[in-house]
Amino acid sequence: MQLYVGADIGGTKTLVAAWSAEGVMQQRSLFPTPQELGEGLRQLFAAIEAVAAGARIAAIGVSIGGPIDRVAGTVSPLHQPQWRQLPLRALLEERFGCPCAIEVDTDAAALGEWHFGQQRRSPLLYVTLSTGVGAGMVIEGELYRGVAGAHPELGHQVVPNEFGDTEPVRCACGAENCLEALISGRALERRFGCPPALLPREVWQRVGRILAHGLRNAATLLAPAQIVLGGGIAVHAGQHLLPVVRQLLEEQLRLVPVPEVRLSALGYETALWGAFAVALRAAPPRSSSA
Repeated sequence: MQLYVGADIGGTKTLVAAWSAEGVMQQRSLFPTPQELGEGLRQLFAAIEAVAAGARIAAIGVSIGGPIDRVAGTVSPLHQPQWRQLPLRALLEERFGCPCAIEVDTDAAALGEWHFGQQRRSPLLYVTLSTGVGAGMVIEGELYRGVAGAHPELGHQVVPNEFGDTEPVRCACGAENCLEALISGRALERRFGCPPALLPREVWQRVGRILAHGLRNAATLLAPAQIVLGGGIAVHAGQHLLPVVRQLLEEQLRLVPVPEVRLSALGYETALWGAFAVALRAAPPRSSSA
């Protein structure tokens, strides 16, 4: 039996799983993402070996924070400073002797939602609200890519600050009042001094309006049929965010259709299932006798 392995390497946690070719998950591993590079690679390799459980690995798909260089197979996740210009694809291919492909986590999650989610409609815009804020877009089953394969960065648009700060909030990218700088998990924890899961409902009303401004901009430019929200913040607070987002979009979108907005059907594992989709695409074609 040959297996396909997907790894979702996040800023705070890493998920690794193995699937059969028919899409049945066989084994799954979860561990906190180490910031130290050597330990991070050691745990990643060990988790892949554990979920494969001695079976042949047909291909590995990786979901990780950007930026990445898909051509070179290098990663430089913004939230993991020691992982800069890391040749991750080459390291995995050498270690496990199989093809490997890497996608930015939000692109992988968009693929996961398209292939394994529910009620897909094209174009589908997937937005993750987690350690950072980002998005991926799928049009009739294919990822939208910018010039030279660049990944569009929805989280780094400037939006109105509904928190009422007198001074602009500086983002890690260098700009001020980016969506990510205001409502990402790390931004909320810095602002309120507690994990986002503990925030009261009135805070989520303001977060929802900030998010809605960003989605209004995205909908105006991209005209998606569907916007799907995923990531830890959406899992915890989606029931508070959805009504606010839907109301603002209904009120302020005039020149494009108002998209359907819903939560991901895959919860925390959207990008992990996306990594499986990436692995399937990376694998060589199976022969009829396989």
